[in-house]
Amino acid sequence: MPHQPEKRSDWKNVKLLSLVSFLNDLSSEIILPVLPFFLISLEATPLGIGVVAGIMDGLSNIMKAISGYFSDIRGRRKPLVIAGYGLSQLSKLILSFSPSVVIVSVLTATDRLGKGIRTSPRDALIAESYGRRGRAFGFHRAMDTLGAVFGSGIAVLLYTRLYDYRGVILIAALIGFTALLPLYFVRETGVVRRIRLGMEMRKFLIFSVIFGAANISYMFFLISASKHGVITALLLYFVFNVIYASMSYPAGIFSEKIGKNRIASLGYLFLSISCVLMIFDLPFAAFPLFGLFMAFSDAMQRGIASELAKSTGFGLGAFHFVFGTSALIANVLYGYLLVAGNEYVFGLAGTLAFLSSLIYATFRA
Repeated sequence: MPHQPEKRSDWKNVKLLSLVSFLNDLSSEIILPVLPFFLISLEATPLGIGVVAGIMDGLSNIMKAISGYFSDIRGRRKPLVIAGYGLSQLSKLILSFSPSVVIVSVLTATDRLGKGIRTSPRDALIAESYGRRGRAFGFHRAMDTLGAVFGSGIAVLLYTRLYDYRGVILIAALIGFTALLPLYFVRETGVVRRIRLGMEMRKFLIFSVIFGAANISYMFFLISASKHGVITALLLYFVFNVIYASMSYPAGIFSEKIGKNRIASLGYLFLSISCVLMIFDLPFAAFPLFGLFMAFSDAMQRGIASELAKSTGFGLGAFHFVFGTSALIANVLYGYLLVAGNEYVFGLAGTLAFLSSLIYATFRA
């Protein structure tokens, strides 16, 4: 695909949307590391935790396809991005007052609905604003995850001060509303597209079923690591985010030289190895590799989908839908397997991750 002209205003859009993601993830990642323990405090079962993990990783993806479709045919993406972020911040605020696992599940679904509304239009804005998409998505994921680094670090500090999950979530929710401010300055790209996928994109979507199933939730890593102590698990999650943030942008730049599929292949290999390490109760080695997996796969998959799709918003939405639905089903299954033992959870996820690595190594777009 030929590169678009590298305009200063185009890169400004990428920076603004990256700042929004930084602030949103700063808020979210204060909540996410304490969420599984909050659920346990509400007497959630392992299967219940798997269901919530599945909701978080997959339920929003129907809306991603719908919002991507409408943003393509109308050429207006910014209102959907604003609506999606706003809905997520509101659901986080109410989450701090949740009395039961059922209410937490509903609010988690609402938060993910907001994510579903905003993600495809936002990713399309990034793809259309700057021609070197590996760099653009790598920078965005780096900023997004830098917010996660600060957020998970703040989560440790707040928890050790408050020892109150609700208080931690409330503070995070209030911080989240600042993410709406930079959106005012984001410019529409105004690109109207016909809704088409293309044969290569259809092939990629079929493989995305396997990629999504391998995408085991961070919750299972945290729960397994918590046998070494909750604080230890939270600190390991912080390390995960540091590596994720620091390696995302370099991975994006490097992908422009050797190919996004090769970087993604290496990422899934890291995930497979990290799952094996978790089976042998070696979270101190597994969490850094889990961070490398996210840095090497997340932005690359978005970049690949944006280049293969004939219509950017719908194509990205279709990818998120297939990938996320597969992740939802798989994480519910992982929750069910958790009752039998960690080795079954990480054994299956590690096998699927290794298969994903092989597919990306041979995939040619």
